[in-house]
Order: sequence, then structure tokens, then C-alpha cells
Amino acid sequence: MKTIEKNEVIYFQDDLAHSIYFIKVGRIRISKFNKKGKEFILNILYPGEIFGEASVMGKDKRKEAAIAEDKVSLCIMKENKMKELLLQVPMLNFKFSQILEERLEKTQKRLEDLIFKSNQQRIIEFLKDSVNTSENSNGIFRIKNSLTHDKIAKLTSTNRQEVSSVFSYLKKHNIIDYDRTYISILDFKKLETS
Repeated sequence: MKTIEKNEVIYFQDDLAHSIYFIKVGRIRISKFNKKGKEFILNILYPGEIFGEASVMGKDKRKEAAIAEDKVSLCIMKENKMKELLLQVPMLNFKFSQILEERLEKTQKRLEDLIFKSNQQRIIEFLKDSVNTSENSNGIFRIKNSLTHDKIAKLTSTNRQEVSSVFSYLKKHNIIDYDRTYISILDFKKLETS
């Protein structure tokens, strides 16, 4: 077990891949950086999720960076121990394969969204996807507002101004409301048709 402070890098792209990580507490940002240092957020991972699976898949180096989004508690397992465990426990091997398949499907969907959807549609899609992890109270979905507009922009391949503009539009039309703590989806049907 290891505790990582907020914004601390767990590993960077091109680091050697020797371990796999299980998130116990907190969130992890998985990103790629171009040569100029510009960040492209691939995913935000939550407690119960795993990352760093490249080591188990036979990759020598990391293709992405993993950064603590909050103070994080991780369980770290060496690659050889994880491989042994996957061979010994067929159900775990099956679950691990499911996780990888779900991640691949999510990546393919994101690529399709980039090709076929406008910036506004991608931002709205992000909000709709966030409903899965939100609280529902009398048809109002409350999403913990833990990402800045800049990070939402990086997740949706847009820009911060576009995210602010779409949020303002949705708020003006009483579809969402938001503050520093929560984003409340007031009318999910209207959100779907926006």
C-alpha cells in the first residue's frame, strides 16, 4: 500500500513498466503529453479501478502518465505476482479481461465522438456519462464537481472557453445548475436533446 499526494506523478510515459496499481481511495488521471508538454487526458479512474496494466500485457515502457487527482491510496503489485495470480485464479483472469475490453470500448467511443460529434455534443455526452456516478434525488442528478473546466475540456477534446460557454447555455435554459461542489442536472431529457 502507498499514499500519493495530490498532483504527484505515479509514473510518466516512457517509464519502465514493472507494476500494476489498484486504487483504494482517490482518483487517478491517465494522460499523454506531447513533445511541447501539452496534456491530453485519456481517463479519470476511481476507487476500485486498476491501471498500469501494460506491464502485465508484456509492454516494457509506459505509454501514458498516471497522476494523482486527489490524495490517493494505492495497492501496488509487481508484474510477476499479478501474472501468477491471473494464472492461478481463472475468475480474476476473466474479470481482468473484462476491464481491458471495457476500457477499449470506452476509447473507441471517444474516438467516434471526436469524429462524429460537435464540441457541444461531446461536453453534453460527458455530463450524461457522469450521471452514472451521481446522486439521484427526485429526478435531479447531482454530480460531484471535482474537475475544472480545463480538465473537462481535455477529457472532451475541446477548450476551457467552450466548456464554460456550454455550461452557461445549459444553466441559462434551466437544464443544469452548478457551483464549485456539484453539477446538478435539473432536466435530463432536455440535456439529451440539447
